[in-house]
Amino acid sequence: MKTTALIIFVFAISATMSVAQTASGPDIESLAAAERAFAAETVKIGFRDGFIKYFADDGIGFAPQPQRTREELQKSPAPTGPRKVIFNWAPMFGDISQAGDLGYTTGPVLYTAVGENPRPPHHGLYFSVWQKQADGSWKVVVDMGVSVPKAVAPVDTGFTPAIKSGVRKMMAGKVSGPDYLDVDAALTAAIEKNGMAAAYDAFLETEFRVHRNGQMPLTTKDGLHAFFAKEAKAYSYKTIGGKIASSKDLAFTYGSFQFSGSSDIAGYFVHVWRKDSRSRWRLVADIVNELPKNK
Repeated sequence: MKTTALIIFVFAISATMSVAQTASGPDIESLAAAERAFAAETVKIGFRDGFIKYFADDGIGFAPQPQRTREELQKSPAPTGPRKVIFNWAPMFGDISQAGDLGYTTGPVLYTAVGENPRPPHHGLYFSVWQKQADGSWKVVVDMGVSVPKAVAPVDTGFTPAIKSGVRKMMAGKVSGPDYLDVDAALTAAIEKNGMAAAYDAFLETEFRVHRNGQMPLTTKDGLHAFFAKEAKAYSYKTIGGKIASSKDLAFTYGSFQFSGSSDIAGYFVHVWRKDSRSRWRLVADIVNELPKNK
């Protein structure tokens, strides 16, 4: 009986630890549900009205420069006539702060042309950071997408929460090291000193995502090293703004970047930073969009 009880106890503890390692619970599920509702509403009523409804007043999008998306869309009249493109998307991965007030999701986007002589579907990969509002609703506070050569997943794909450190909750609220608004500068300094691959190795969380136009998402260090070797460009990041969760364990930054040796703005980035078990900021998401050459 004692042996049986011990086995049951061990399995129970293992199951509890497994649950604790993921961003599970009602908060992450409500975030994923908000993303699905955003997509469904946009399919139904169109891009302009869907984004006005689900973006925060200060929510940032890129067109291609950063702008307050809701404010800019409200300046333009609602379109009349049939839509030419319908795009749909779904959350397949995401994470949330311990306070449950800041989180992100990412997943496949499907652009479908409609009307006469429609073009073949186009595939993308969105990335959105959400913040819980005073009324308890979720709103998008920053959004950046990239194009991909093929679908990363079906638009009816399931949602998988990020893996978390078992001691992360203990570190929530503790502040050490650079402020979250300064970590991009620290990453740039590491790039200048040690190169892209070594710098990213030093800052990346074990579970991470790197999104670049024309590339499938990079989620392993081997894949990222191969990409950096092929690209052979060093970045210099300059933060414009960002937000941090009230639990101080999850934050995002956005800003501009340049290639080394160039004084021109090469494009814009979104970074998501998460505190690890040692209260260090670790990079969990890195999304970059280059400006068109004529910009």
